[in-house]
Amino acid sequence: MVSLLIAVVVMAIVFDYINGFHDAANAIATVVSTGVLPIRAAVLLAAVLNFGGAMLGTAVAKTIASGFADPAIVTQSVVLAALVGASIWNLITWWYGIPSSSSHALIGGLAGAVVAHAGVGAFKWTALTQKVLVPLVASPSIGFVFAFFIMISLVWLVRGQFARVALALLGIAVVAALVYGGLHLTGLWTALSGAKHETKLALGLMVVVTLGVIQLYGAKPPKVAKQSRRLQLLSASMMAFSHGSNDAQKSMGIITLALLSFGAGGHALPDWAPSWLMPKGDAVPYWVILACAAAIAAGTAAGGTRIIKTMGTKIIRITPLQGFAAETAGSLTILGASQLGIPVSTTHCINACIMGVGASKRLSAVRWGVATNILIAWVLTLPLSAAIAWVSMKVLAIFF
Repeated sequence: MVSLLIAVVVMAIVFDYINGFHDAANAIATVVSTGVLPIRAAVLLAAVLNFGGAMLGTAVAKTIASGFADPAIVTQSVVLAALVGASIWNLITWWYGIPSSSSHALIGGLAGAVVAHAGVGAFKWTALTQKVLVPLVASPSIGFVFAFFIMISLVWLVRGQFARVALALLGIAVVAALVYGGLHLTGLWTALSGAKHETKLALGLMVVVTLGVIQLYGAKPPKVAKQSRRLQLLSASMMAFSHGSNDAQKSMGIITLALLSFGAGGHALPDWAPSWLMPKGDAVPYWVILACAAAIAAGTAAGGTRIIKTMGTKIIRITPLQGFAAETAGSLTILGASQLGIPVSTTHCINACIMGVGASKRLSAVRWGVATNILIAWVLTLPLSAAIAWVSMKVLAIFF
């Protein structure tokens, strides 16, 4: 059993690495396509910030570890099958340059493996609805609206139309208030809220961003172009940091789930193994946090040029100012999800934000044919990764 546990941990770190290069485009596609940074410098910057974001908290990891299935009924084979299903789907979509969700691939894989092992009733479908399906629709929608209003307010700010800027900011505030109120009315805020660092970080980032944006007021085109490039560098860094704060925690959670199920099954580590390898309660061991942060950073450093091309040029032809608006909206949406412990799709968020800034110009600015293909991939990710994991579990059951 120890050897199988080791195999699960190794596979989880491999998945985290794949997640890194598969989702590298989330943070750097726009900053590369606009020429603000060369691709190698961009991926290295994203790798460092992904690592920093991954060290931020563990609220999402705890959701993955115990939110979807009882560790007592999960075996090492189940976790391994889930990882195989998610990794295969990630590699397929990466090969074809489709920006699908690594988060949903992992959760879909977990669902398929649990059902194959213990039946339909063993998986927590209510948690899937609250923490995956609702955010699947809500997070891209929120990101789209935020990006739309942010882009409009920036355009009006450059034109010196302060009254219209105030109106656009009011629109952002209304959307934020509706989301916050809806979470409280449904009781989801109390049920989901996990981390606190993300809120402080988001507020600090907004202060810095606001100071930079003020300089655009009534600026001439040369100054707008120069300041936009500076702002986009900042927003790309925000996006990379927020990506690490959410996505790296998925692998942390799956490793913690494997460790919890190992202990729940009555197994013990060999005498030579240190006690700190196992979690205390539902806490994520520090070595798991460090290993997953390093893996996603290494994967990001390996790049992901296929998906960068799709996101940076095929959806819309993006400018530095548009890239800044999209990345700012995306990073705030993702940090909010991390605050609530929701394993949201960073891919969905940034793609929706890119569409939002394009739509703020005119609807025809978005290449809706490409966008439709991406939406289809979003819909197919959960069931197809679950199907691959289901088959993987049936195969593994023959040997274990």
